[in-house]
Amino acid sequence: MQISMNILMIGALHMLLMIAVAYMLVFAKMHYSISIKGVDVFIPAIQVINLVLLLHFTAGYGGGLTAGGVYSVPLFILQGIFASLILIRLFTLLRKVQPRRGMLLIPQSVREAIDYLPGGICFSTQSGRPVLTNYRMNELVYGLTGHTIINAQNTWEELCGHKPANGCLKLEDSFMIRDDPEGDSDEILYFQFPDGRIRRFRREELADRAPHYIQLEVTDITDLYRYSKELYENNQRLATQFERRQNLLDNIVDINHEKEILQAKIRIHDDLGRSILTTKQHLWSHTLSGNIRYLADVWNNTIRNLEEFSYIGSNADISPEIEMQRAAEMIGCRINFTGERPVSRKTALLFYAAVREALTNAVTHAKADQLNVSIDPTINGYRVVISDNGVVSVPCVSEGGGLSDLRRRLEQEGATMEVKCDDGVVLIVQLPAD
Repeated sequence: MQISMNILMIGALHMLLMIAVAYMLVFAKMHYSISIKGVDVFIPAIQVINLVLLLHFTAGYGGGLTAGGVYSVPLFILQGIFASLILIRLFTLLRKVQPRRGMLLIPQSVREAIDYLPGGICFSTQSGRPVLTNYRMNELVYGLTGHTIINAQNTWEELCGHKPANGCLKLEDSFMIRDDPEGDSDEILYFQFPDGRIRRFRREELADRAPHYIQLEVTDITDLYRYSKELYENNQRLATQFERRQNLLDNIVDINHEKEILQAKIRIHDDLGRSILTTKQHLWSHTLSGNIRYLADVWNNTIRNLEEFSYIGSNADISPEIEMQRAAEMIGCRINFTGERPVSRKTALLFYAAVREALTNAVTHAKADQLNVSIDPTINGYRVVISDNGVVSVPCVSEGGGLSDLRRRLEQEGATMEVKCDDGVVLIVQLPAD
C-alpha cells in the first residue's frame, strides 16, 4: 500500500501539534505550577484515535483522502475539528504562561539557591521540625555538635548550654553582645572555628504571617569581630586616659597650692635665717645700735612674708593658670582669661576652684571646647563670670556634688555663687578682696 503525500503531511501536522501541547503542559507544570486538567488528557487520546482512524481509512481506500468519495468530506471536517481543538488548547496554555514569564519559581531552584548561600540558614516549625536547611548550616552544626539538625529547637538549646566539640570555641565577649545591633543577646551566640573564622548564630521567630516559623542563621563576622575588639580596646584606653586627666584637672589647684606652700616655706626659711644671721653678726660686732633701722627693715620684711605671700610667686616655675591651661588642653578645651587675676592667696584659691569646677562641667556635660573667664574688680573684691561654648543647652541646672561643694566653700569664705541658664550655663562668682 502506498500512502499519499497529503496523508503524511496531515499526520505530521497532528503529531507536531500533540508534541507542542505536551511540551507546553510539562513546561507550565514545572515552571509555573499550572495544573493539568482533564481536557489535556482527553484531547491527546482523541488525537491518537484520530490518527489510527486516518491510517485505517486511507488504507481501505487506496492511500488517499479523495478515494473515499463522500466519506472524504466528513473526514476533512473531522481532521479540521481535531486540529482546531488542539490549537485552541495550545493557545490557552500560551496565554497562561505569558503573564508569568517574569515569575519563574521552581521549588528545586529555591532549594539550590539556599544551598549555595555563603552562610547557614534553617527554617523550622515552632516545634523545631526542619522545613528547609541548607548544606552549610548542617555542616557548621555538625562541626559544633557532631550531628546535623534533626530538631532546630533542640539544636539551639544544645548550642546555648553545651560546650562545642572538634576544636571549636564558644566566645563570651561582652563587647560583641552589648554592641550587636540585631536584637536580644539571648538569641545570639558566637563561635570560633578551627580555621580561625568567627561565626554568629542567631535565632529569630518569624511571626509576620501564620503559621509561625523559627529561623536559625549563621553569618561569618570574622572581620567585624576583629574591628570591634580593636575599637573596644581603644575605647578602654581612652577611658583610662580620660580618667587620669580628669583626676589631674580635679586636683590641679590643690597640687599647685602645695607647690606654692613649699616654695613659700623655702623662701621664708631663707629670709628668717638671713635675718637671724644678720642680727647675730651685729650683736657680736657691737654695731647693733648703729644699724637698728636696717635690721628693723629686714625683720619687717620677714614678718610681712610670714603674714601673707603672693599666691602666684615670682619664683614659681609654672603658674597655676598655665598648669590649668595645659590640663584643659589635654581634655580638648581652652580657657580664655580676661581681666586682672586675684593676687591674694585665699581669693586665688577660691577663684581657681570655681574655674576648675566650671571647666569640668563644661567638658563633661556641655561638650565645650572653650571656657571664657571674665574677671572684673569691684569695690568689695572681684566679680567673675564663667561661660562656655557648649552645644548642649539645659533649662536649669541641679547642683550636684561638685557645685554644692563649691557653693559651700565659697560661702564659708564670704563669697557668693549664682548659676544662670539663659543662653547656656553661666557661673557668676563674687569673691572678696582678701
